[in-house]
Amino acid sequence: MSNWIRAAEAALEGRPSDDIEVDVLPTHAPPIVDADGVRAVVSPFLAAFMWAAAVFRDTQAHHTLDPMALLFRVLALALTLRALRLLYQLAMRAQIGLARRRYGLALTPEGLLYRSPRADVVVPREDILDVRERGANWGKRGGRRWADVYVITHPKSERISVALPPIFERTPGVLVEALMRWRGAAAPEAQAAEPELAEAASSEPLASELWERVASGERLAGVVGIRHGSAWLQRGPYASVLLGLAVLDGYVRLPQNTRVQVNLGPALLLGAALVLVPASWFVLTRASLAARKGLALVLTPQELLTRTRVGVQRLAWSNVTHVEVASRTTWSILQGAHESRQLVVAQKREANVQCSEAFLNVPAEVVAGLCDAYRRGLISS
Repeated sequence: MSNWIRAAEAALEGRPSDDIEVDVLPTHAPPIVDADGVRAVVSPFLAAFMWAAAVFRDTQAHHTLDPMALLFRVLALALTLRALRLLYQLAMRAQIGLARRRYGLALTPEGLLYRSPRADVVVPREDILDVRERGANWGKRGGRRWADVYVITHPKSERISVALPPIFERTPGVLVEALMRWRGAAAPEAQAAEPELAEAASSEPLASELWERVASGERLAGVVGIRHGSAWLQRGPYASVLLGLAVLDGYVRLPQNTRVQVNLGPALLLGAALVLVPASWFVLTRASLAARKGLALVLTPQELLTRTRVGVQRLAWSNVTHVEVASRTTWSILQGAHESRQLVVAQKREANVQCSEAFLNVPAEVVAGLCDAYRRGLISS
């Protein structure tokens, strides 16, 4: 174990360390109830109100298949699922806030040591490429908010990023500034990587072959494969699923004598349509993702690779002007009003390439930071 790691551990435990200078960042109570936290607190009451409206309509209509009653029941189911998701996220925040004294972050001239209740993470200073805050938008932000800070690391390390919860320093923005000052400027030898990249480009395999090798799990020097996430499942046509559940619930609760009089033909057609819509969406989405072999993007020192059923698209870093994370407010029946985030790769002579964060297994800020590192020649083969 390196001396600086021992010194960092001793500093986190309050013991005197060696001659190595260690800076232990203070922890603060995180903003658990920010704008998203308020929505989590309010969501159970909205769901309860909608269930009350559905029950009241049932009693007034004297028929469980009343259109207005079905609408109320669909909204009640959606708000219930939304409340469960938001309350789970709020509980995770509260758990981190209550256990904040078990977290620690120590900075030494050689690297950082991040301590959490699960494990200690050591990151050498030379492996740190960038530090970014999730959703950092200085023009639209107001007040404290819950936002993780991502320490983006070199592909040669065991991981490509380390997520720090917002319990260090006063705000995540202050933490980013502190880490960037500690990290300092990029190593000067990294700026002279372009001649090597041009020479290495001729020895690289075909883009399709490279994609297949990364998809199979092979680790290549200077190459990062960004795998698919599962957040895209939240974008499905769940309104039809909830409507089908509401219709089924209404039919089951019909009195026996009334149920015999109901014509099952339209109900069966409706049920088939409600099942067919989400099933078709799932099959088509999985078919489009199957061509990617589980990968969303592949980053090499020479270019960025994307893949569709048509083939592999190659974006040379020399043609990329900048990479950013764009977000817009959208609405869905399960999530309500929420941010839809896109990774945008702007090119000089071609149209911008966008990739939804829902298809990435890492935050979009991490991918954007890696892309900038490749563009600046900080990662070579």
